[in-house]
Amino acid sequence: MKKVFIDSDIFMDTILDRKPHSEFSNDLLSRCEQNQIDGFTSSLILANIYYVMRKISSHHKAIEAIGKIRSLVKVLPCTDKEVGESINAEFSDFEDGLQYFIAINNKIDCVITRNTKDFKKSSISVLTPKEFLQTLKI
Repeated sequence: MKKVFIDSDIFMDTILDRKPHSEFSNDLLSRCEQNQIDGFTSSLILANIYYVMRKISSHHKAIEAIGKIRSLVKVLPCTDKEVGESINAEFSDFEDGLQYFIAINNKIDCVITRNTKDFKKSSISVLTPKEFLQTLKI
């Protein structure tokens, strides 16, 4: 089964129904729910989603969103190892570096994000949800 690391923008597309992206994000997360793909994210991503959701909605809605995400994917920790690797890497965005090294250190097959440009030096596939879903049809 394909192991995918899902970035925060994918979850937010679904939570906020951001068209046209939510169509592909919903499909991806539905496949996680149906155990067709093995979905992962990080504890840092959950914290970021909580922060954003709390600002635009309420504590209750933010916690509800986090609970739903946890029911769909496995949550991986962000450790000192990934912090050090991200500091020493050539990522223009520290947080993207953290997510990348969490994926690498947990032997994830690919990163799913709409922000593919920040992962140029990735040693694993970095795809948008649409691109990833197209690979499943091949």
